[in-house]
Amino acid sequence: MRLLQTEITPFTNNSLHIEFRDQAYLFSPLHGRPCFHSHPELELVFIVEGYGKRIIGNNVSHYESGDMVFIGPNVPHIWLSDPAFYKKDSIMRSKVIVMYINPKIFEPMLAFVTEFDGVNEMLQQAAKGINIFGETRNSISEKLIALSSKSGFEKAIGFLQIMHMISISEDRNFIYTDELNNPASQNSDRLIEVIKYIKENIEKPISLKKVAEVACMTLPSFCRFFKSRTKMRFSQYLADARMTHARKLLIEIDKPISEIAYMCGFNSNSHFCKVFKDHTKQSPYQYKCSIGNSSV
Repeated sequence: MRLLQTEITPFTNNSLHIEFRDQAYLFSPLHGRPCFHSHPELELVFIVEGYGKRIIGNNVSHYESGDMVFIGPNVPHIWLSDPAFYKKDSIMRSKVIVMYINPKIFEPMLAFVTEFDGVNEMLQQAAKGINIFGETRNSISEKLIALSSKSGFEKAIGFLQIMHMISISEDRNFIYTDELNNPASQNSDRLIEVIKYIKENIEKPISLKKVAEVACMTLPSFCRFFKSRTKMRFSQYLADARMTHARKLLIEIDKPISEIAYMCGFNSNSHFCKVFKDHTKQSPYQYKCSIGNSSV
């Protein structure tokens, strides 16, 4: 099985991301289809409804409703719904809550607080995959369901509480104990390279031809690939990325709108204003005023 090495944070723009998925069969919307993959983010998975086969590291086992697993950075994994879920006339549903944690953000904080020593040890153990069951699973599942609709400080505190609960619990075991040695041939996620290129060059002209070269693909192949993974055309994604960057700049810095347009890759201020209004239903000036900063 071919292993896709990818990242989650560039897709979510969030170092702590929780989402509830209600699908015909289990798959990550970030990948467009079920695929054997790994990423540097930690991942907590709670199966609300569904059953099938899962592969974590070198362990192959069955999963069912109520299963909960915590896996560390770069652990290869995939959840595959039972074939019954793929039938054309099936009315079965797969429901799951997934939490992604970027360790680059949280590990430095945890490392300097002795009260988190137990959590740090548990995070190291997550490289073996941790199966969580019993009362610990029940308590964490309730908290996850509540956190899926929270944001900001409440979500961060909830994450720390969940990590602490796992670290002190006896209701857990390791999914595999052997060292993992290159479980599959690997290929990097070309979409991650494209997203990084866009973010690093957002103030410059970005052509379809150039991003196809970044992905090492022909133009037609790249267009099909990009739409299958993101569910949108590249031009639409690029416009959304520029507008996200524009809103951030309008909030954070006090610059003329014409200069912000240039910083977002627009050579024409009028074109920038038109695209911005199409996306937000407000002009850049109106948006800037609405957030309490009327200096333009």
